[in-house]
Amino acid sequence: MTASFRPHTDAFMHCEVAESSYREVISNWLSTRSASAPPLRGLYLGRALTFPWISRHLAEAALRDPQWDARRGKARSGGPNQWVSSTLSGPTFLARIAAPFAGTPYTPVGISVEKVLVGRAQEMAPELNAGKQLLPFDAQLWLHLDASR
Repeated sequence: MTASFRPHTDAFMHCEVAESSYREVISNWLSTRSASAPPLRGLYLGRALTFPWISRHLAEAALRDPQWDARRGKARSGGPNQWVSSTLSGPTFLARIAAPFAGTPYTPVGISVEKVLVGRAQEMAPELNAGKQLLPFDAQLWLHLDASR
């Protein structure tokens, strides 16, 4: 079974989700989820842009990673979806995503993505002072879970 994280009941309204809010909502939801409910295999998070801390992580990682060509706005090998998925599924970031799952039967094991958007740093993340470099800042995100129950 999969579930969807909906930051707002109105699909046309934009609502940003802070990392602390993400942790609180997921933690509260999992603590009240019935033990008889079908096991979760995935959680659709929606757009990375909805989670500014995820979007910023992507942009910062692209600036540091030699596998991202910021001049051309492309991964040096593979496609942008593969690069973003690999970046978000790395152990350090995955630990951040996994925090609200602690003490539950679920372990996040990876993130898959599609529809990666790339934009100029000066427009998408001006605080990074990266000028016209092209960085990933948005994608559709699916969190894959391993259920141990």
